[in-house]
Amino acid sequence: MSVEAPQQAVGAVRPLRRTVLRTSILPQGLALVAGDIFSGFVAQMLVNLGLNFIGAARISWKVTTAWVLLWLLWRAHQGLYPGYGQSPQNELRRHTASTFQVAVAQMASMLAVQKFAPNSTGVLFEWLVIFIIALPIRYGVRTALISAKAYGRSVSVIGAGETARTIIQHLVAHPSYGLRPVAAYDDNVSLHASSIEGVPVLGSISLGLSQPKSEQAIIGIPSARSETQQQLVNSVYAVYPITWAVPDLVGVPNQALQPHNIGALASLEIKNNLRSLRARFVKRGIDLLGAIIGGLLISPVLLVVAVAIRLDSPGPVVYRARRLGRDGQSFDCFKFRSMHRDAEAKLQNVLNSDPNLRREFEATHKLRDDPRVTRIGSLLRKTSLDELPQLANVLLGTMSLVGPRPIVQAEVVKYGEIYSAYKQVRPGMTGYWQANGRSDTSYDERVGMDKFYVTNWTPWLDLVILLQTVRVVLLGKGAY
Repeated sequence: MSVEAPQQAVGAVRPLRRTVLRTSILPQGLALVAGDIFSGFVAQMLVNLGLNFIGAARISWKVTTAWVLLWLLWRAHQGLYPGYGQSPQNELRRHTASTFQVAVAQMASMLAVQKFAPNSTGVLFEWLVIFIIALPIRYGVRTALISAKAYGRSVSVIGAGETARTIIQHLVAHPSYGLRPVAAYDDNVSLHASSIEGVPVLGSISLGLSQPKSEQAIIGIPSARSETQQQLVNSVYAVYPITWAVPDLVGVPNQALQPHNIGALASLEIKNNLRSLRARFVKRGIDLLGAIIGGLLISPVLLVVAVAIRLDSPGPVVYRARRLGRDGQSFDCFKFRSMHRDAEAKLQNVLNSDPNLRREFEATHKLRDDPRVTRIGSLLRKTSLDELPQLANVLLGTMSLVGPRPIVQAEVVKYGEIYSAYKQVRPGMTGYWQANGRSDTSYDERVGMDKFYVTNWTPWLDLVILLQTVRVVLLGKGAY
């Protein structure tokens, strides 16, 4: 593999950097800034309408403008404009932190200048509204930019093997990440003139160094020898303004990595968030708060579903399914009944008469056209309403709002060594796999998603999954 960069390559990328900054980054960032300004405008209007209705002092437009400007500057410092290459949970964390910090700063300044002003409560509500609406508006602006093919930074992938393929597939499937692969390079001649997810493999690595087509490169050859890797990184780093290198750490938790240096050596700290008592306390607090408030809000829905089940078919409204929980302990997982009372007999008859269905069930423990499911049960499963009684499991501490999916004893063998990580946490009402495909994913993909969740868990990941679950359930995607 040739990794020595031609001398002219460093200069060749300079005009590209200025062009991309002028035509891409600035307008995209400004569009997101405009979305945040709009959020502040809407919050100001709504809160002042409320204050005016109760006869309280209104919030000055000048005051709001000044503090929203500070908020924008702080978010810019945190890299939210345009925010390329950020995971959803990191974006949510920065949104929450920036909004909370500026709100506290404004309240502190009000207290310092004068004991809380008459409209201090209005200020708090204003920031609460901004916090709630700013992120959806940001998503909407970004979606519009993506639809117009006007969002993202072009990226060249150095390598075209399996790691590079995984990189490209993820970036193509998640345009909101903001990295658009436009070219790949590899010294394997047999890969030249081929493509990965529509991204062409243009030629050798030296071509990517002499004729760069993007301002960022991602090196996806983690299996290269140390000396070759060092030469490759230094050569690419000299040509591209932004360089990422994927290390040979496949399967290692990646959401909890923090860089450090030991003298001239680079080091990565791998945090085990599951060992943090503070993080577990936060997770349990979210569970209790969500289960109590959620249970109260949906109590009318629970009553309607219970009546519908009773009228549709004979049998109990709620049934208990034995599942494995934290530390491998069995527990009763509550669900609204979605099957006939003689469900197992129906299943065995179908499996015995149809080998194809038997293979489908053995592979996924599910059937797309399940004869056991009642009429109302089909609707409950499609909308995930059958899982609402699990709020009781959350209150009892046997489940969490978010976690790996509950499994039965027979599935442990399919999890293999991953099961030791799986049983470190409570299973969840929803989880990473439910929010990313549900029943459309293969069994092995589900196991991999459960492993990713456990090894990369943070409270922010939980919040993102809850938001994604709402979207998936409303769309009815992948449910049966």
